[in-house]
Amino acid sequence: MPAARLIERLSMAAAWLAAATFFAIGLIVTYEVAMRYLFLAPTRWAEETSRVLQVYAVFLACAWLVGRREHIRITVVTALLPPGAQIALARLSLVVIALVAAVAAWYGAVLMQFSIAMGQYTDSTLELPMWLLQAPVAAGLALVAAQAIATFALSLSNPEILVEHRRPSQF
Repeated sequence: MPAARLIERLSMAAAWLAAATFFAIGLIVTYEVAMRYLFLAPTRWAEETSRVLQVYAVFLACAWLVGRREHIRITVVTALLPPGAQIALARLSLVVIALVAAVAAWYGAVLMQFSIAMGQYTDSTLELPMWLLQAPVAAGLALVAAQAIATFALSLSNPEILVEHRRPSQF
């Protein structure tokens, strides 16, 4: 399971990078508001830069959420099931997540290669290469697929990580 632990560390590092990116977005937006309303000198780069960084931050954080099982899930029914059924359904969902993320990452990488070959740029002030916007999607979803597989593998020796514990405040 050393590979699973490595993937978890990569997911954690990506999550910290995502947190720093969200913080940077906050600084950029604050700067833009100050420049626009206090100095009457709006920037041309702040809005687009914030949007690009948000794409990066979201896809950097995805794998960490899957590993912690804090991604969007509906547990109102599964939390009522016995632990064995919860584990089986959780493992099935991890396999589906891994497959969907891997396919999406593959097509994201293909699209990125096409954008590089065609020399595509955004139709915006910054005229960024399109592959800069597509790269975090491909990389982030590849890490999601790897994290889902790693979580599945870890659940084989530690199945209780997949069991939902009902909290009295939830119902």
